[in-house]
Amino acid sequence: MMVVKSENSSALIRLEFKSVREAETVKRALAPEEELPATARCRARIFRRENALFLQVDADDTAALRAALNSFIRWAIVARDMLEPRRKGNG
Repeated sequence: MMVVKSENSSALIRLEFKSVREAETVKRALAPEEELPATARCRARIFRRENALFLQVDADDTAALRAALNSFIRWAIVARDMLEPRRKGNG
C-alpha cells in the first residue's frame, strides 16, 4: 500500500479598507470564525495593520486552502458592505 501525503498550502491575503475603523470593524466581525477550533485540514489567523486586514490561512491541501479563502473573503465583503450607507433607491 502506498500513502501519498500532500504538501501543506498557505496564503497571506491583504484586504485594504477605507479607514482603520472600517478594518477593525470587519476584523471583529470575522473574529468568531477565526476563534473556531482548527479543523483537521485548515487554520486561519486574522490581524490588522493600519487600514489593512491580513488573512493568514494554512491548510493541508490546496482544496482546503481554496475553500477557506473563499469563505473568509466572502465574509469580509459582506461585513464591509454592511458598513456602507444605504444608497437612495437601494432599499
